[in-house]
Amino acid sequence: RKGGGESIAMTAPVVMENGAGGEGDDKMKKMMFMLPAEYDSMSKIPKPINPAVHIEQIPSEVGVVHRYNGRWNDEINRQVAKNLGDQLVRDGVAGIDEGFVMDNFQFWGYNPPYTLPHFRRNEVWLKLNDDQVNLLKEKFPTVPEGGLVCCSS
Repeated sequence: RKGGGESIAMTAPVVMENGAGGEGDDKMKKMMFMLPAEYDSMSKIPKPINPAVHIEQIPSEVGVVHRYNGRWNDEINRQVAKNLGDQLVRDGVAGIDEGFVMDNFQFWGYNPPYTLPHFRRNEVWLKLNDDQVNLLKEKFPTVPEGGLVCCSS
């Protein structure tokens, strides 16, 4: 609110993704905040005061998520993303390899930093293309209520 700007409530998730650059601390990151529903058009969003903050409209995408609780950091997120990629390979999803996963995963955090780790909701998200989504839908069909269709005994 410095300088008389409009204050916007914090929303979840906060999204972090790798940016172009080197490994480790030298690698630039992009942090994204979702805006509340009342900002349903670009014209309603207040102009940022900080020149490093940019407003973008991001098209909807489909992907896969691994949800976990506890602490998070870059190393944990990379390992969770790698495990997610390994599972997709075992499921027969084409076009997934470690390089693709490491370059394209996002971390989604849902809780304030003071939340006890056991109660934190963390997610690693990876975008899929239509063919990959269709393969997983065929392999793991769902019923309308959202439960998995499984085997009969």
